[in-house]
Amino acid sequence: MAQLQFTLEDLQELVKIGKAEAIDTLTMLGFPTEEMEDGRLNVEVTPNRPDALCVEGVARVLRCRMSGKPAKYSIGKPKVKVTVDKSVADVRPVFGGAVVRGVKMSDSLVRSIMQVQEKLHETLGRKRRKVAIGIHDLGKVTPPFKYFACGRSGVSFVPLDMRSKMTPEEILAKHPKGVGFAHLVGEKCPMITDSKGNILSFPPIINGELTKLTQQSADLFIDTTGTSEEAVRQAVNILVSMLADRGGKIEEITINGKPYPLLEERKWKLPVAESEKLLGVKLGKAKVASLLSLLGHRVVGAGVFVPGYRTDVINTVDLVEDVAIAYGYNNFEPSLPSASTVGREEPEHGCHEVLVGLGYDEVMSWTLSNPAIAKKAKLPQTQAIEIENPLTEDFAVFRTAILPNLLTILGESKNEKLPIRIYEAGSVSVPKLEQRLSLASMHPKASFSEIKGAVLSLAESLGWKVEIKKEEFGPFIAGRCAAIYIGGKKAGFMGEVAPDVLVGFNLEQPVCAAEISI
Repeated sequence: MAQLQFTLEDLQELVKIGKAEAIDTLTMLGFPTEEMEDGRLNVEVTPNRPDALCVEGVARVLRCRMSGKPAKYSIGKPKVKVTVDKSVADVRPVFGGAVVRGVKMSDSLVRSIMQVQEKLHETLGRKRRKVAIGIHDLGKVTPPFKYFACGRSGVSFVPLDMRSKMTPEEILAKHPKGVGFAHLVGEKCPMITDSKGNILSFPPIINGELTKLTQQSADLFIDTTGTSEEAVRQAVNILVSMLADRGGKIEEITINGKPYPLLEERKWKLPVAESEKLLGVKLGKAKVASLLSLLGHRVVGAGVFVPGYRTDVINTVDLVEDVAIAYGYNNFEPSLPSASTVGREEPEHGCHEVLVGLGYDEVMSWTLSNPAIAKKAKLPQTQAIEIENPLTEDFAVFRTAILPNLLTILGESKNEKLPIRIYEAGSVSVPKLEQRLSLASMHPKASFSEIKGAVLSLAESLGWKVEIKKEEFGPFIAGRCAAIYIGGKKAGFMGEVAPDVLVGFNLEQPVCAAEISI
């Protein structure tokens, strides 16, 4: 979950509520909240609710719950024009934006803007790869604006928090943001300029110092660029609703002559039958409508209108979940299942007793992973199942092997008493799902003989017909690894982990390991 911090005073600027009531209500609504030592509130926000990644979003959740009425926003007609040039088509093709006028800047709003940009970049934006956001003082530039791509040395401007002009090449080499996100751009660099040639932004790297927000800023221009039309639009909707909650007036822009629609509602059928079936409670139409209203939805007759800032409703079940949240999970009466089932032993069950007897401890790691971890382990790059909307890059794919997870755990446990012997049985995708067992041992004398002995002991106990054949494999030292065959079919590999792999996982002791399909 993403962590959001703000003061009680910041929250009370937006909604009249006491501290205890705010903590209890948010926790009950699925946003676990606690008071920190410095007095601030810490709110845990699930990945499916990026609209609540700011104090304004949290206050909106509370207002809807307390009033039973959805938030209302008026949208002004476009006055600002943006031209998106064809040169960005193969660089960073998607552009979205809006204008919000009459914003009253304050310390709490500045803090909130900085925090929501950071959180949206990390989550919805996939560390700026999918979405990058810029918020500018509109009074310092002259529309219309142009979004285009140029060479690394073709232009120069003063980047945020700097005093002298820099070219894109210099920014990517010297500016902290440029160094950190240089991998997101190639030889062509996206730029946003005004009608006088002033540079507002070099997305997704850095904004210009010219349009930096100050206490005097009132009219704001939002630029959002990326690779996903849907994610860019979601980010714009979240930002304009946030600023409107602070008193701003939302205004559309035109992009290449067409208005860019904001906060469009999506209509769904009122899920009465689905709610009663999945939740096991007789509710009725009026009750379901009332519960959904508490979560910010607008209900008219048999239709549910989901607000444009809610990105998480993609199926009827999501509406049913909101019904359950508003109803209150503590209000459901527990009951025994109506179906009777008979358990069976999982295929890897016998492994546990043997490995525990050999001195191994079981670990459980995430099945979702970062593809870079498998690459660091020098495993063959097989086609992985990609996750459509992960919280971070660390959960971008379904893992293709368990061994990298074990090496990561060993790296985090290197200060523990040696030897450390661990194993895990679980699912991988290659790309079809299959069950695997992986084991690893770390201590100064870890060797091929040790891991071979563990594999053979396991095979003998479980009745496997195992053959060990000499074969080289990426993660292991050449000549100190082998393939494992079970019943005449190749089922895995084992060996001593190579020194460069150990360094990659911050390991200082020898490691021997194996991975077997079971």
